[in-house]
Order: sequence, then structure tokens, then C-alpha cells
Amino acid sequence: MDKEYQVFIRESTGLVKEAGFWDAVSINIANMSIGAALGTVGFTLAALPTVAGANLVYASLIAALFALPQVIVYSTLIKYIPRVGGDYVWLGRALGPKLAWLTNGLVLGFIIESLAYYALIAFAAVFQLESVLPVLGIDASLTTLQEIGIGVAFFAVIVLANILGTKYGIKLMTALTTVSLLGLIIVIIMLLTTPKSQVISAVSSLLPSGYTYAKVAGSYSGPSFSMNTILMLLPFFAIYVYPWLNAGPAIASEIKGKSALRWNIPSAFILTLALLTIGFEAMYYSLGFSFVTAALSNPDLNGVINFWTIAMAVSHSVVLSWFIGISSITWYLAILAYGAIVVVRYWFALAFDRVWPSAFAYISPRFGTPIYAHLFDLAVTASLIAAAGFLYSTFTALYGAVVEAIIYYMVVGIAAVILAAIRYSSFNISNKSRVVLIVFGTLMAGVMAYLTYEFLAYPQIWGGNWLAYGVELGAVVLGITVYLISRYINIRRFGIDISVAYAEIPPE
Repeated sequence: MDKEYQVFIRESTGLVKEAGFWDAVSINIANMSIGAALGTVGFTLAALPTVAGANLVYASLIAALFALPQVIVYSTLIKYIPRVGGDYVWLGRALGPKLAWLTNGLVLGFIIESLAYYALIAFAAVFQLESVLPVLGIDASLTTLQEIGIGVAFFAVIVLANILGTKYGIKLMTALTTVSLLGLIIVIIMLLTTPKSQVISAVSSLLPSGYTYAKVAGSYSGPSFSMNTILMLLPFFAIYVYPWLNAGPAIASEIKGKSALRWNIPSAFILTLALLTIGFEAMYYSLGFSFVTAALSNPDLNGVINFWTIAMAVSHSVVLSWFIGISSITWYLAILAYGAIVVVRYWFALAFDRVWPSAFAYISPRFGTPIYAHLFDLAVTASLIAAAGFLYSTFTALYGAVVEAIIYYMVVGIAAVILAAIRYSSFNISNKSRVVLIVFGTLMAGVMAYLTYEFLAYPQIWGGNWLAYGVELGAVVLGITVYLISRYINIRRFGIDISVAYAEIPPE
């Protein structure tokens, strides 16, 4: 084996380039969870101390502005270091061998946070199913065990597709994202073109007894914009949307073509920004700011009134209503589909560096996929889905787990500065890109530090509890422990110091 690659388990990953440009854009869009954000924003509004001036259109634009440094950093680094595991590789090679323990602690916390999110998304998909079926005239009464079973089944089918072949997993994810986008675009057009009186009449039919459109709209009397409330809303977008740009980089070595590598992140970001913001505006335009704000923030109403149920009621077409209902659910399935691909790439990268057992980087000769990593992912996520089934009544309680992911992104921003200022020669980073990474890496770290403050300053809103914090702290400690044990074992048994891996780029 060549000396250059002796620390890695193989001289190549064994993965192949299966993702085209639209696949790479789609996995980023699925990562940014537009449909889930539109469907569940009411849970967050209901938790705010005040919704006075909680304008979601302006909040989306400001949150996107905050995310711009990360878009630039990720679009730059994916060009220079396109490897399996994406930002894990960037972070590890920036911090180097001496801080490899910190890299592993942060990345495992990030992975566990992601798995918890996917479990909630799987359960949210079932809840979305239960919310749209009555609009279609179908009884949707499910027991908790049935909800858990359906959620696990959703994820299991997606994992099975990925096991049978990487191209099947990627194409399934792309198809789900495309259907979801089509449904979203149709809803936006419909809400912007249907006379307001018709929209109000249709939505009134969804309101439970004791509520009318006028009563709900009249219950809100605040301004249409408040910067203080907007800033308080930024963590919502951090939970669902704009910081989640790691999917494309995580599969970078499997993306075909330099253009796809270069443009998949900005393309997905711009499309997400446009559709999410216009989606919020479409609700305001068709129903009025007062009604939307009051309805979404009312715990008695936000389970029946959301972006998707409004659209289904307005459609007045059985076929169109079915399609909208299906597309609202495929948004959640697209998130699960991207998750089944991306988290496995992190497990794979950790095993490739010999930190985790080599089985996680094993490629099945028959299917050409990391089969054991997928099965492990399914087992852990299924367990979390079952747990979420009993904890879902406190939907926002696990929001606090996102703090670790935001801290992870903050350190990635710092890593970008280190790569550009110190380690640039090892990665052939041009002088122009060095300046870009130093400036925007610093800004990215600052943004993530501010978002961390927002999460910690308002724990009652953002799930600040020892369940969420404890899970993430435990994951970080476990990551550090696993690394130290693995390093000790590899030195004693094989004479390999795995920390050396963090001084060079892994092979493709």
C-alpha cells in the first residue's frame, strides 16, 4: 500500500459518481426542508412570548442574509476538497491531528442531532398524513403504535432503496424532492391567483366550532413588522432551513462534473429562499397577515390550519387536492431520503479514517453500497422514531438539540479561516479564495455564535432542556471517547496512529 494512504482503510472509497447536477441541487433543497418549515411553523409561533410583528416573509429574507457567509464558504471549500463526509473532512484537516478528538466529538454530536431530527420528521410525516386525510374525507384515526409503525416503514423503504444501489437512493430522493417542489409551486400559484373571498370561504370550512375567519383575524391587533420579533424567529430558520447546506458537500465525491460541484449549493439556496419566502407571502396575500398570524399561533388551530391544508381546501378539485396532499407528505419523505444518504456518508468517512469500525466503510460487492452503515442508520433512527412517538406531544422540546449543530457550523467557519490562512498550500487554495474564506469564514462563525446565543437566551422557546442538551453533550463526549479508544487500539494492534489521517485529504 502506498505510504500516502497507509492510514486509510483503502486507497479509494469504492463509491462511484452517481449524482448529476439536479440530484446535487435536490439533496440540498431536501436538506433545507422548505415543506416541513411551511407546514410546522405554527408550532414555533405558538411558543413565542409574542407574535406581534412576526412577519415570516421578512424573517425569511433576514435569515437568508445571515446565511450568505456559509453559502460562500461551503461553495468555495467543496471546490477544493470534494470528499465523502464534506465538512467533517474540512473541519478535521483544519484542526489537524492534535485536535482530532475535538473534531470527532463535534461531528458525532452533529450526527446524533441529525438522527433525532429525522426521527421527528418521520413522525411529522405521519402527522401530516393524519392532517390531510380528513380534508380528503378519509378517517385518519391512528394509534400511537400505528403512527410509529408507519414512520418506521417510511424510513425503512428509503433505506432499502439506498442499500439496493446508490443510484436508486439518489434517484428516489430526487424524485421525492421534485414532486414536492411541483406541489409547492402549484400551491403558490393557486393562492396568488384565487380571489381572496374564495380562499376565505374555503378555509372557513376547516375552522373548528366556535371559530370564524373574522373572529380569528380580529384576535390579532399588532403591527405587521417588528425587528425584535423577527430576530427572535431566526432560530426557527436555523432549525429547518438556511444553515443546512451540508448535504451536497457530504456526497461531493459522488457528484459528476465541476459545474455541479460549484453551483449546487448556491442554486439550491436561491431556489429555497425564493420558494419559502413566496410561500409565506402567498398565505398573507390570500388570507391576510392578521388571520395567518393568529391562526398559526393558536394551539387550537395550528394543527388543522397550515400552508398545506389551506391549499387543499382552496383547490376545489379532488385530483388537485390529492396531489397537494401527497406533495405535502413527500416533503417529509424527501428529508428522510436525503438523511438516509448523508448520515451514512459521515459514518463512512469516520470509518475510512479508522475511527469507527471498518464495517461502516464496507462496500457490498453486489450492491456497491455501504450496506452495514445503512442498516445501523435504520436501527438507530427506528429506535428514535419509537421514542419520538411517546414524546411528540412536546414537539419543540428537542429543538434545543440543534444548538450542537449550530456550534458545529461555527467551528466549521473557524476551520475555513484556518485552511485559508495556514494550511492553504496543502489544498492548493488560490489567493483569491483565501481572502474569501478568511472574510466569510469569520462572518459565518460570528453568525453561528449569535444564533447559539439566541437558542440559549430563550430556552423556553427553543427546547432548552436537559433532554435535548443532555443527548447532545453525551454524543460529543461519546465521540471524543470513541476516538481516543480507537486511536489507542490502532496504535497497539496495527502500529497506525490514526491522527495522521487528519493531516491529509482522504482518497476518492
